[in-house]
Amino acid sequence: MSIINSIYNQIKGLPRAPQPAIPGREIWITLIATTIGLGITGALAYKWSCPMLAGPFGSTATIIYGAYKAPLAQPRNVLLGHFLSALTGVAVYDFFGTTWWSIALGVAIATIFMAATYSMHPPAGATAYVAVLTGGLGQGYSFIFNPILIGVFILTLVAVLVSKVAKRDYPSHWW
Repeated sequence: MSIINSIYNQIKGLPRAPQPAIPGREIWITLIATTIGLGITGALAYKWSCPMLAGPFGSTATIIYGAYKAPLAQPRNVLLGHFLSALTGVAVYDFFGTTWWSIALGVAIATIFMAATYSMHPPAGATAYVAVLTGGLGQGYSFIFNPILIGVFILTLVAVLVSKVAKRDYPSHWW
């Protein structure tokens, strides 16, 4: 117990971030939403034999449930960002296969497409990475819709529903 208290006191002694403290209620809502959203998509990812999606989906969950007011967390960014990244990643794989430079190229092009369409969503870069690395999990272009769009739609739907129940202001805009 003294080790836990020591660690707790060390953490409390760290300098505070420039943002305001997060109220306990928000932390609980984030915990519940993340558990539901990732519980559903995690179960589907294992059912579909694609656990690599834990990275992109886990990052998306952190943003849309924990930083839900951020522009990068809004539905347009989440849905369009992942769509463009999955499409780009599979297309780059089709043309160049999986190499160290094709993975970098896929993520770079996906980032440019997101920037050009005002749909920047950083976790979607991991979607492009997975798409090039695995050839869309061996599914080709169907990877875009199943599991990517289905997964991010579920994550977004959970964010909207939990936010309505908890009276959070999400989304701040749809498109």
